[in-house]
Amino acid sequence: MRPGVVVTLAHHPDPADPDPWIGLLLVDSRVQRTGLGRQLVAVTEDRLRTAGRTAVRLAILDNNPKGLAFWTALGYQLLDHREDTQLGRPCAVLRKPL
Repeated sequence: MRPGVVVTLAHHPDPADPDPWIGLLLVDSRVQRTGLGRQLVAVTEDRLRTAGRTAVRLAILDNNPKGLAFWTALGYQLLDHREDTQLGRPCAVLRKPL
């Protein structure tokens, strides 16, 4: 069993966006609230930093206040509000300098 996964995108489809993105973070419900999500994010940020990247972005659905609280607690800051590109759902775009 793998208790968690992170999926990153090297580049956003918008060529004006220079940052890599965290496209997905999943943690098995049986091990949530144990710090695993924070650890996965820290490893991901370290790998991006080592690769020479200077920031990372992600989008969180506006109707996910727990997700927003998680990411802002990790130092991610609100950059913009947009609709997601596939389903048009309202999202907050967050960014963290590395």
